[in-house]
Amino acid sequence: MALSNIEKHYNKHPEDLRLLRRHGIVEFQTTMHHLHRFLQPGQQLLDIGAGTGRYTSALMSEGYAVKAIELVRRNIEVFLKREPAADVVQGDARNLSFIPDATADVTLLLGPLYHLIGDDEKLKALREAKRVTKPGGVIFVAYLMNEYSILSYCFDEDRIGDLLARGVVDGNFHVQVQDGELYDYLRLEDVDRLNAAAGLQRVTIFSPDGAADYMRTRLNQMSDETFQHFIEYQKVISERSDLIGAGSHVVDVVKV
Repeated sequence: MALSNIEKHYNKHPEDLRLLRRHGIVEFQTTMHHLHRFLQPGQQLLDIGAGTGRYTSALMSEGYAVKAIELVRRNIEVFLKREPAADVVQGDARNLSFIPDATADVTLLLGPLYHLIGDDEKLKALREAKRVTKPGGVIFVAYLMNEYSILSYCFDEDRIGDLLARGVVDGNFHVQVQDGELYDYLRLEDVDRLNAAAGLQRVTIFSPDGAADYMRTRLNQMSDETFQHFIEYQKVISERSDLIGAGSHVVDVVKV
């Protein structure tokens, strides 16, 4: 994917604002909830594809040492205005040659695989994340889910017939990524296939947002008390196997 396309997207849809909206808050707090299950004081963290630094800043505020890598210059500019001051460099998740082997206890890969099209490109990022993570360490890998795309962009926008006719969606209702696309949507069996190819072992997998992306309007209408209950609900049900694939994202926690 050309850098210019990604830059255009994040200039139009600022990542720092998304995670501050209610559906983004659900995603952020649920992800942090699971991160805290694995983090220990004194650990070194890598945040690859760190966006505007929402996770890096939160983790640094808790006392963790975090090195951040981000591709998009606009995101880095926002990142550098945050407190505390972060160690962030521009880089591509597929080539982290400037990071030594076995650097991090915990590695975050919470955005790059959305935009890396096809297994080969994703595997480059997964193998680099594996290389820079210490043996026994964990990697948090985020993916965009197929069913959210089918329901929200194909059926809800009444485009499904045309997309089926053109082969953009196959007969199994799996989105077939096209040249020049910004996003690649997966099912859980696709994630399993990538793990097998990269030699990564799953510890757990969770949905950071669940129904939140489908309920944006309703979330915004909730009282603060009800919204807090929704966040706690998502934390509780986030690992349920019967619900994981229906949300807009999953985060796969894998062991090196």
